[in-house]
Amino acid sequence: MNKDNLEGMGRKTMGQVEEFAGRSFKDKQTTAQGAYDQVAGSAQDALGHAKDALGNSAASVAKAAKGAVDEMSNVDFSALRDDLTKLTQSVSQLVQNQAASTKSQVMDMVGTAGQNISESAAVAQDKMASIESDLESRIQKNPWGAIAIAVGIGLLVGKMS
Repeated sequence: MNKDNLEGMGRKTMGQVEEFAGRSFKDKQTTAQGAYDQVAGSAQDALGHAKDALGNSAASVAKAAKGAVDEMSNVDFSALRDDLTKLTQSVSQLVQNQAASTKSQVMDMVGTAGQNISESAAVAQDKMASIESDLESRIQKNPWGAIAIAVGIGLLVGKMS
């Protein structure tokens, strides 16, 4: 066993821990980083085994293989970044659509409330008109009674002040 074997196994183990933590906390970035570290750790461990098997002359070939693995994982991360960008755009579009829908619903509710207030005002105005006409007809039928009521109210207001 050499340094690459130990570092590779350590990185692979840490990758497994990161991936487990990412899945537990539903963090895609940590999960992806854990998977990357596992692959890179396996590659480094394989590099160590290759060094042991082939000696130092094959070490340069193993380093090239490690570089190729790192490059492949970078491609995977760029694809992941692209997917995250698309996901962000989709979520943004959904939020905008939801906001527009909510705005429309609120505007409809405000319009309905305004219409209900207008109808209530019209009903109240009709009631006041009927009370006024009823009071006017009573005064015309009995003007002396209306005068007596007005004098009584005037005396009450005068006593209060």
